[in-house]
Amino acid sequence: MNTKHRNQTIDVLRLVFSLCIIGIHLNLFKDMNTGLFRIFTEGVFRIGVPFYFITSGYFYAVKLHDREKTDKYLLRLFRIYVIFEAVDLLARFLPGREKPPWFMLLRSFTTGQNQIYWYIISLILTCAVCRRAWKRGWAKYLIAAGGVLYLFAMTFVSYSWLFPKPFLADIVRIHKVVWAWPQAGFNESILFLSIGVWLRQNNIRSKHAGIGVLVFTAALLAESWFCQSKGAADANCCLSLIPVSVCVFLWALNHPDTIHIPHAGKMSLYVYMIHPYTNYLSYMMSNVSVVRYLISAGLSVICAFLIVMQRNKAEV
Repeated sequence: MNTKHRNQTIDVLRLVFSLCIIGIHLNLFKDMNTGLFRIFTEGVFRIGVPFYFITSGYFYAVKLHDREKTDKYLLRLFRIYVIFEAVDLLARFLPGREKPPWFMLLRSFTTGQNQIYWYIISLILTCAVCRRAWKRGWAKYLIAAGGVLYLFAMTFVSYSWLFPKPFLADIVRIHKVVWAWPQAGFNESILFLSIGVWLRQNNIRSKHAGIGVLVFTAALLAESWFCQSKGAADANCCLSLIPVSVCVFLWALNHPDTIHIPHAGKMSLYVYMIHPYTNYLSYMMSNVSVVRYLISAGLSVICAFLIVMQRNKAEV
């Protein structure tokens, strides 16, 4: 897509949220200040993945009536995944890191060897499986189904403190196993991708999206803080993430040129794909989360920029 026709605000937010995801995976601020960790790392940063899914669903909906375009889009994502996953697979054969072949194969089809690529796997599989339903206008039904899956996962993640181990231990154990496979986040991908498709197909806009961002971000911070204070296993499935991510996306739709960073949209995907490796390097170089973050984020952005420049040159 030509740059002048892109929504620059969405592209920049995608890049910003890719940097937020790095912060989540490095537990930014956890070693420094509990408040900062809960507000940012387990709060605002968590908007990133739902925003990515909604954005992907929204723009994927444009291609739904052209099978060639949808196949080309999914094949491109698959190729990128295979390249980066192959690097990690090779690293698994180093002394001390060997795993059984069946285990590595399962990982490659669910979370990636690093357990971080679940987003890209989920995106590819969900689009491939759901596109016929979306094309028929069934996005609202998939939103309902995704919502049920989201609630199911939420009770084990953000609201895990409601289920202490002595209470219905066997059921909780089964719950964990069912939700953990394929851990490709289908609870999130089906819900948020379908929301993006539905927003596009119904041409939804909102003049009050900015107010919604403020209100639901405050709700997310309160919910995340409360759940974390109760010992939640994670903050990945807070209820407030649903409305706040939708409002952020709608606000960006209404303000297409508010922020502009060249190549931001293309770089965001590569930042996400590269950061597991730069995270490894950051752990080797520092014990301080902020320093690790600056190292990983900086290297990821530089590498992503170089890849995009090279691809642009090749396309010319």
